[in-house]
Amino acid sequence: MSMREQAIVDKILEKAPYAEGKVRRERRIEFTVPAERIRDFLTLLKKNNFELMLQITPVDWPNDGEIELIYQIWSVTHRTHVMVRTRIPRELEKARMPTVKDIYPVAETYERDAHDFFGVYFEGNWKMEMPWILDDTEQDIYPLRKDFDMLQYVKKKYKILDRFDENKDNYVI
Repeated sequence: MSMREQAIVDKILEKAPYAEGKVRRERRIEFTVPAERIRDFLTLLKKNNFELMLQITPVDWPNDGEIELIYQIWSVTHRTHVMVRTRIPRELEKARMPTVKDIYPVAETYERDAHDFFGVYFEGNWKMEMPWILDDTEQDIYPLRKDFDMLQYVKKKYKILDRFDENKDNYVI
């Protein structure tokens, strides 16, 4: 474990006692933050020279009833990568987060992707409209959620009838 990374973790946690943090390996730090404090925490990172947001990665955990959001942040100054993890409820009415596009402007695009593919709504981001990947008549279909049935979707969308091979085990489209 690098002393430099541990010093960064200690400095951040001193100002954010609500978070948990650890050094994963050299130049890799991970924090876990409550969803309601994500804006405070990312603002703190930005003020501590974590200048670039690389990605917001949603992970669907249907057995836990949650979606995990992993904010990937890079510091040019520290040459260190930070993962900030938070979890929110999976239900569409509750899968909401505040936008961070005013802290990291590139987040606007990543938030839109999380909305289109996972159904996470980012309050304050006015680009949370109907997903661009779907027709106007299709709603509440989020193709990267683990319970999304691609075969059923394709059959319905393109009106393909079921056909089976001789063994009755494999679909043939």
